Amino acid sequence: MKSITSFLMIVCLSFFLQSCEFNCSVGKKDEVKGNSTVKDDGARIYNNIQLKSSGVKLNKAYLIFENGDRVPDNNATEFKSPVKMRLLIDSGWVENNGKVVLGASEKIIAEDGTVLLDEADLFSKYPDGLTANDAKVILLTADIKIRENIPPTLFTVLFKVWDKAGAGYIEGSYKLYSK
Repeated sequence: MKSITSFLMIVCLSFFLQSCEFNCSVGKKDEVKGNSTVKDDGARIYNNIQLKSSGVKLNKAYLIFENGDRVPDNNATEFKSPVKMRLLIDSGWVENNGKVVLGASEKIIAEDGTVLLDEADLFSKYPDGLTANDAKVILLTADIKIRENIPPTLFTVLFKVWDKAGAGYIEGSYKLYSK
């Protein structure tokens, strides 16, 4: 009787394990797939982001949705979720007592030239700065709402991130297209 019970237990357990999914990852989970441009300094730029930098070693720049999924390489979206530009910084910000004081501006322009957003300093709420570790990942959000049933349209996002204690900066633009 004991062997039948053991056998049934093994069979039930094997059915249970077949329905499970096991995942394991080691190391950085920042691997980005898609078409990229590699700048002279080795930075990988995705989503056709046009940028220049000085005094800062940029590792990667790409676009993601609010949930962390990548924006397609063609930057076409339904605008159901905000789009975030993610900048991964290796080095270059001036650090004082473990803090980095940054500024960031963002301007969003519609295809017809209408300025939808023009923020001079998104980080002005943080006069004491960010931790040096937090300053290595910068996210700037473009939250655009469009009416349904309008023809496809284009939005241009201009941005700049700068070091208030040094000369380092990253600036540029990217385009978003409605589906």
